[in-house]
Parts: sequence; structure tokens; C-alpha cells
Amino acid sequence: MTVSSKTARKLLYDFMFESKDAKQWVEDVWGLSPFLGQGAANAAEVLGALIEVCSEQQLNEIISSLYAAHQATIHELATASEWRVPIDPKQSVDPPADTEKKP
Repeated sequence: MTVSSKTARKLLYDFMFESKDAKQWVEDVWGLSPFLGQGAANAAEVLGALIEVCSEQQLNEIISSLYAAHQATIHELATASEWRVPIDPKQSVDPPADTEKKP
């Protein structure tokens, strides 16, 4: 099972911004500290750019990895039921560790 790029964007933004609009999240952080707000704005921009350039397979691998590492946090999100995205290791972007060439 895989998710589309559009769904992946929704899941990643929900994980990153805790169900808030990214712009609202940046403004909230900026209100606490302009220095931290700039970092928040940069993070939101980078996330959007990465989502645009990653393939659906890469996005699914990111979602799968985040789900494995942060199940308790993801369980609390509005999109929790959409996070179960098993990835076939044979379709992985990165080769398995045992097949990498050794010098």
C-alpha cells in the first residue's frame, strides 16, 4: 500500500505542524521569538520543497520511517489512521546494507 504525493504532503504537514496550517505555525513561533520564527519559516519552506522533488516512493519511505520511529506521537494526530504505509524492501530507494559494494 502506498499513498499519493498529495496524501503524503498532508501526512507530513500534519506531523510537522500538528494539524495547524504551516503559515499559522510559523506565525505562532515568530510571535514567541523572531529568531526561532525565521527557523520555523525555513523549516516549512524546506519541507515543501522536499515534498515537491521527492518521488512518491521516497515520500512513502519517509512516512514509513517516521511512523516506525514516532508511533505514539502519530497516534495522536488527526491523520493517524492514514499513516500505516508498509513499504516493500525490494522497492527501496536505498540498497539493502548486505548488497552494498565494499571497498
